[in-house]
Amino acid sequence: MGNPLPKLLLLCCIMISAFSGIRAEPTEKNGSETLLLGGDYPDPSIFRDGDTYYMVHSSFEYLPGLLIFESKNLTDWTPVTNALHKYVGSVYAPDIVKYGDRWYIYFPAVSPEHITNMVVWADTPHGPWSDPVDLKIGGIDPRHAVDQDGNRFLMMDNGMLVPLAADGLSIAGPAKKVYEGWTYPDEWDVEGFCLEGPKIRKIGKYYYMLSAEGGTAGPPTSHMVVVARSEDLSGPWENSPYNPLIHTYDNDERWCSKGHGTLIDTPEGDWYVVYHAYERGYYTLGRQTLIEPVEMNAEGWFVPATKGKIDKRPNGVRRDFSDDFSTDRIGTQWRFQGEYTLSDFRYEPQTLVLRARGNSPANATSLLFQTGDHAYEMVVEAMCDDSSSAGLILFYNPDLYAGVGVQQNEIVFHLLGRSQTFGIPVTSRHLWFRLRNDQHIVSAWYSFDGKQWTKIPKACDTSGYHHNMAEGFLSLQPGIYAAGEGEVFFRNFKYKRLE
Repeated sequence: MGNPLPKLLLLCCIMISAFSGIRAEPTEKNGSETLLLGGDYPDPSIFRDGDTYYMVHSSFEYLPGLLIFESKNLTDWTPVTNALHKYVGSVYAPDIVKYGDRWYIYFPAVSPEHITNMVVWADTPHGPWSDPVDLKIGGIDPRHAVDQDGNRFLMMDNGMLVPLAADGLSIAGPAKKVYEGWTYPDEWDVEGFCLEGPKIRKIGKYYYMLSAEGGTAGPPTSHMVVVARSEDLSGPWENSPYNPLIHTYDNDERWCSKGHGTLIDTPEGDWYVVYHAYERGYYTLGRQTLIEPVEMNAEGWFVPATKGKIDKRPNGVRRDFSDDFSTDRIGTQWRFQGEYTLSDFRYEPQTLVLRARGNSPANATSLLFQTGDHAYEMVVEAMCDDSSSAGLILFYNPDLYAGVGVQQNEIVFHLLGRSQTFGIPVTSRHLWFRLRNDQHIVSAWYSFDGKQWTKIPKACDTSGYHHNMAEGFLSLQPGIYAAGEGEVFFRNFKYKRLE
């Protein structure tokens, strides 16, 4: 019999999180930020090529990874392709850049065995992208930079500068520390110093570097964006007297732990910082991508803009997640949790077929997607035989998920990484499932004809299914799963916002 203490501690943390979430509505302290991508799109890296912008984010354990978005106006974003199809570990804080006529994405790959950094390259951002090349160097959050002599470098976390070979595909020398960071006030509540996420931009005679400090999660006031400049990549670096450029100052602000920013300009000469933040009360959605206008003052430092410059202020990209499985959305919508092979799925007319594996959602074949909605409902039609299980899931990690499905010959409800049955017999392996997440309250239904629905006599609160309770820097992602043996046939996935 296993030790029940870890599960009990997790349950207590989640209950505490649920009670602590009962607070007044969040306030807007700054009011100049705009949500670009709602849902779990952390560590944004953005690059402009002419009049077109490209953006990529951390993809962690999910595959296909490194989804590239394209935009013409910094407002409307379209997913175009994935740059990573091979499992190399958890993928953190990538950097997308065009150098010469070639595109590169540099990224850390973290596993229990190693921490290394890799690069993929392509002739266009639409691909095809190369297999990952191991740079065989530690550290995280690489940022490509070029000095005044045309030499290429990576700026890493902790202020480390690493020389690159001319082709950008290998390391050309040892790393050296060139930046110590900015010292924030001792009384600030942060997660830790955590000097990381450097982003370099050459403007005039200066290199400007935006760095993250304070830690990614933890208290709402933890994260920040600080600015330094230097005439040489090797320093000395001068910290801005106006630091931090981006920061959450009060616990009751809507956007918490704002940080990890990248400078981006428009063809018209306007400047912005693209960064990530948690939404207060909805940490389950992960770190979402925001944008904020900035400007350069008379002293040559970036400061918040006196007025916003984005005419259209979206509430994040609102994508239609319903899928009749008539086209392949693997990568641009659906992602596998963990490693997968092409034999794990196939398309038939109006049908997605998943190869079943594992014995529960913890180790099943799962297809998930990111959403920024506070309340939504999803329905799917599933067909399986006696050897397989299937259903709808809200998945944080293999130890923490919620959902509904069929298991053996019973309807099952999943919560806290466990499965509960209610003695509901299953006479047909052709079922419909409905799962509702209404501001963290999760309830479920099943049907044998897709018309007459029966509600599961169980609901749960998932407000604590997030990093501050369970670690991992992940989010609670909706999706479908296939466990057991054989194959599961899915049809008519429908998604509806309830807000």
